[in-house]
Amino acid sequence: MTRQYRFDAFTFDPERGSLHSDQGEHTVLRHKVANLLHYLLQHADRVVSKEELLAELWTHGDYRENALTQSIRELRLALGDNAQSPRYIRTFNQRGYQFIGRLTAAGTSSDSEPSPGQSMARQKWHPALLRTLVLGGALALLVSALMLWRPASTQISPSGSTSSLLVLPFINATGESQMTWLELGLADMIAIDLKRQQKLSVTPPAQAQSLLLGSGLPWPTLPVHIRTLLNDQQQDAALFASVRLHNQQQVLDFQLIYRDGRIQQGAISYPSLPAESLAISQQLLALLRPQHAEKHPAAATDPIAAQALAQGMQALRQQGAVRARPYFQASLTIEPDSHWARAWLIRALLNLGEWQQAEQQLAAIPASELDNDLSLKTFALHSRAQLALWRGDNNSSLLADQALNLAQQTSDPELITQSLQLKAQQAWDAMDWQEHQRLLQQASLRTEQSADIQLRADQLFYLGNPSNSGLEKSPLNDLDSNRLRLEKALNFYRQLNNQPQIAATELAIAQNYRFPLHERSTALAAAIAAYRTLKQPYDLAQALIYGGFFQLQLHRGDLAQDYFREAAGIARQLGATPLISLSELYLGFASLDQGLDQSSLGRHGQNSEYLHKALQQFQSFIDTAPSKLYLAHARFFRGWALADLARSAPEKQRSRYFAQALDELQQAQTHYQTLQMPTSIGYSNYSILWIYLQQQQYDKALLAARSPDTRLQARYLARVHYEQQRPEQAQQVLEEFRKRWPQLWQEDDTQRLRLYQQGDYQLLPPEPLPHLVYCESDWLEG
Repeated sequence: MTRQYRFDAFTFDPERGSLHSDQGEHTVLRHKVANLLHYLLQHADRVVSKEELLAELWTHGDYRENALTQSIRELRLALGDNAQSPRYIRTFNQRGYQFIGRLTAAGTSSDSEPSPGQSMARQKWHPALLRTLVLGGALALLVSALMLWRPASTQISPSGSTSSLLVLPFINATGESQMTWLELGLADMIAIDLKRQQKLSVTPPAQAQSLLLGSGLPWPTLPVHIRTLLNDQQQDAALFASVRLHNQQQVLDFQLIYRDGRIQQGAISYPSLPAESLAISQQLLALLRPQHAEKHPAAATDPIAAQALAQGMQALRQQGAVRARPYFQASLTIEPDSHWARAWLIRALLNLGEWQQAEQQLAAIPASELDNDLSLKTFALHSRAQLALWRGDNNSSLLADQALNLAQQTSDPELITQSLQLKAQQAWDAMDWQEHQRLLQQASLRTEQSADIQLRADQLFYLGNPSNSGLEKSPLNDLDSNRLRLEKALNFYRQLNNQPQIAATELAIAQNYRFPLHERSTALAAAIAAYRTLKQPYDLAQALIYGGFFQLQLHRGDLAQDYFREAAGIARQLGATPLISLSELYLGFASLDQGLDQSSLGRHGQNSEYLHKALQQFQSFIDTAPSKLYLAHARFFRGWALADLARSAPEKQRSRYFAQALDELQQAQTHYQTLQMPTSIGYSNYSILWIYLQQQQYDKALLAARSPDTRLQARYLARVHYEQQRPEQAQQVLEEFRKRWPQLWQEDDTQRLRLYQQGDYQLLPPEPLPHLVYCESDWLEG
């Protein structure tokens, strides 16, 4: 007969180490944690010193104090207690601990009546499980794998197999801060091995961690909360584990917590857990899917190589490729045939701009290895597709299609989402707005019901980005909704300490016109600084290009050119053809900005030297046979330069400049129409209207006019009607535009409308120049 302890809503059975709550929760404490609670309950009348607890409960071991601290933490977690406001376990600084809960009378337990756990423990071991448990000889010790508890109403599937598993981050109970890589790195390795060995849907630890955050759960958390999470996510089971050190062994204490209420627990010990990740996964699979357990031993990997791989995987998720690469290189140096280490190294090399090395490593993975491991093949093909997109290779779309097809065969949500996002980026670059939207929504639908904070962050980020980073704007891009998405994504990524995605989100915020200008400027500076720290040159070049574009919208061409020059240098070193072209195009734009007359904005007047420089830059750019889009932009910018030169030129040259400007703008407009670019069509159209106004060719202006969807189109068309003594039509054009586009309407437009309403044929001030605002009112300050 063993005494049970009753306090508040808990009953503790020290014989079985079990803690029951009045809500029906049953928790089996780790052996040391149960002993600790029992000892504190036995001596609840006094403070028990740390030295006494160590002497009584931890007589051996090199990490006794750390083990005591971890056990206190686990005990408080099991009781729902808080060190700052304790209800049960109070810490007395420099003295020890005391149980302070109110004890009430409780019954006794009889060893003659088996508990549910004991009853389940009498079940026969499955032969496949026994074979798996002895893999690795004396190195693998499974202390226990008990079916601890199951409600009477639970229905077990006939196969006894688990089809989905949530791998939670491992708890570092070693007491050594340098082993934090265990939390995600080792857990990630085992998750990958579990996915490779069986047709088991596995949620990796990074996503599991974000599920906890998204659900507002603390970490570590109680089994009851884990079961709630399993129910919410429709997952069969969760792997909940911690790692400690004992007698020069690394010990994995684990629980398999099932949605139906069952718990299996045990401990697996090796000198190096990462080196035996495959053996560990097989032992876990024997419990999860006993009918499908492996019948052959798993080859161990080198412990140092395995640990380095785990450290690299964690570093890549949080600190970026620059911190992860040395781990992957070390792992691959020790074990040259570790192709997953090679695959992760390739991903790091791509981000670090070492593309030739990445290609060499891709070529080093044998085709036979790729054919035998579909996940590895998909991972590698995605890397090839990413590199092809960045280089501007013609086969990038084909490779992305192949990667998506393979990802769908793996049923791996992370690989599928990454492939869809890659395809979406290609669609955006091709200005196929509908396809871009469709692909992002397809990726989003896979996770929109998930509480996974990583997936939700990615969903929000990709739906909110690209925000708008060039002259053309997607008609499907809702910048106001994107602003909310990006704010949430940034908050999530900060909780996850995901530095690369924090930088990407800062850049997306900078590109979104709906954020205040000072917030965008701050976010842009943060993104550029982050990419320099992360040493990711492609991303840095993209951020620098947008930094220059940002300065151009504020008419700071002199500052913009510095951004573009640095970006162009990086792009050339990488061989990133699309970024080289964009940098060169915008360098001409920076010269143009410094040459155009901006005196009406309180800035510099016309500088013909810079205008001629810009004309030469754009012509040299055209001679390189750029894409149709960039060709159209170059001709459009040449039209602006020539039109501004005409304003200050003598009469004969004036007509020639205007004629040349019209030719360039009309060619640009034709290209824009072919490419179906409505925003750029509007720019070219109002620029053409302005020239006809200057030449007093009003009939041609009316023929060229389109239904106004930009402010200057409306202003110029109204002026044409006014000059032809039709103030009513001028008034109608502006009033209709104000109703249709109220967000583009300005006070200056109101004043001009009043003049038209008066109907007096007076000499009106000149209309705004077409080049004063590069992106309509999106960039208006204030």
